Amino acid sequence: MDVERFYLKFFARENAIDETGFIPIFHDWIRLKSLPGTLIDVADYRHVPDGPGIMLISFEINYAMEHGGGQFGLSAQRKLGSDGSHSERIVELAKRTALFGSLLEADSRLNGALTLDGGRFLYAANDRLRLPNTADAFAALQPDLQAAAATLYGDQPFTVKRVENDPRERLTALVETSGPVPIAALAG
Repeated sequence: MDVERFYLKFFARENAIDETGFIPIFHDWIRLKSLPGTLIDVADYRHVPDGPGIMLISFEINYAMEHGGGQFGLSAQRKLGSDGSHSERIVELAKRTALFGSLLEADSRLNGALTLDGGRFLYAANDRLRLPNTADAFAALQPDLQAAAATLYGDQPFTVKRVENDPRERLTALVETSGPVPIAALAG
């Protein structure tokens, strides 16, 4: 499967956090070049219901601390393709998102208020031409998600399930392990 544009979301275990605290952290990351890639800007979309929240925009990936789908978490949306297979691109984005999440969890300005679950993530296709929201498209996508999950989680059991949603929405799947995984464990 050749899909370059997709979205991943890792869920927060807790939401007792002042989200405005992300803004100076993300600005510092831009200034200090704390993440790979070309970091560009910070945007605050918290006023948009189920919107992208507070975003760190890069040339390659948009990262967001957001409440989409009614669940708070860290999402990353690939904008540019990279070499490798679709499953390798999923692994790469998961690792880059995990690095982002582990840096955020470790930032002293959050006082340990944020914990991200590395053992569960959403995948959503941003290419409705190649991956429409159908059972056949999910059947074609599932092997790539299984290969990516096997790379990320090793011998830990996991499931890959289609998220039943409106057919007009993006094709979405949930990858979930049998137990919690620290987000930092995926960053390596």
